[in-house]
Amino acid sequence: MNTKAASIILMLYEIVVVIVVVGIALTVASRLGDPETILKTTAAEDIAMMTNVLLAMSGDSVVEYPQDMSVYSVALSSEGVTVYKGDRSKDRDPTIRSFILPDGYLATGFTKQQARVCLRKDGKTMVLGECPAR
Repeated sequence: MNTKAASIILMLYEIVVVIVVVGIALTVASRLGDPETILKTTAAEDIAMMTNVLLAMSGDSVVEYPQDMSVYSVALSSEGVTVYKGDRSKDRDPTIRSFILPDGYLATGFTKQQARVCLRKDGKTMVLGECPAR
């Protein structure tokens, strides 16, 4: 076997691998640096933390998310919160944040592009929905 030819083939293979790895890294970095991804991630983390805070409070309470959510749809379940840009069926890359509810607690709710989103605690049930009129 010709060692010079094998060396050239190995070098070409390494160049192709490096180009593919750099391309994947740039794609992931640009997607994670997208302002929409950052806003969805922040909203999902905030709502998950709001759920934890309401769980720790005694009695029933309501808290309003302080940002305008008219561009996003938000789904709350007992496993976590999911934020979609626009309609749920059109967002290929939703942001999901998980949390753990204590035994006997339930989390539910969905809002579709509502400007004002509230999280309400009724007994042992967390409900995400549109805020009541002021």
